[in-house]
Amino acid sequence: MSSTAFKEIEHKFVVDATFDREEFLSHLRAMSPVRMANIKVRDTYYVLAGDKKHVFRHRFDDEIQQLTVKSVENDTAVRTEINLPIDQSKGDQGPGVLAFMKALGCAWHGEIRKEISVAYFPDCEVVFYRAVGSGKTVHCVEFEAVAPSSVQDGLATLSKYEVALGFASRQRESKSLFELVLLDGAPNDVRRVFE
Repeated sequence: MSSTAFKEIEHKFVVDATFDREEFLSHLRAMSPVRMANIKVRDTYYVLAGDKKHVFRHRFDDEIQQLTVKSVENDTAVRTEINLPIDQSKGDQGPGVLAFMKALGCAWHGEIRKEISVAYFPDCEVVFYRAVGSGKTVHCVEFEAVAPSSVQDGLATLSKYEVALGFASRQRESKSLFELVLLDGAPNDVRRVFE
């Protein structure tokens, strides 16, 4: 197993609502990705009582359904991410996931809805999305390394795509989407856990 088997290596850039999505997608198409897709995603995040080191996510969309644990880091460029696939043929398993998380001591949960456009390359996924949750809307471009042999190789892959798409000089966002969209809407006791 590689040293990055359970690592997410990604860079996120928050863009404003006037960001030219169509022009960006045109640039991505010109780079000849393996494929491109537009997907509507529902991510439900779960916080366990007293656990400030992890958040759990149930992702459900037309392509995948999974339960994920992610580490909470000061900078999300490299963090633990363990994905457990859920049988997509069984339909939305949200109620079962909620019951499971409550049994583990879930203190709070919140939902983010995303409309994403993704380009799949052999070594990187490049995504533009609009995320809505807790009364907030955020637009982001993300670069995520796919199966790099090391953290350094993953970061080099991100840099290659950021340069090609004009993001190398932009300010990168170090907070997670959970923090950007949901955390402010969580109860005070949950927010205090992550301070």
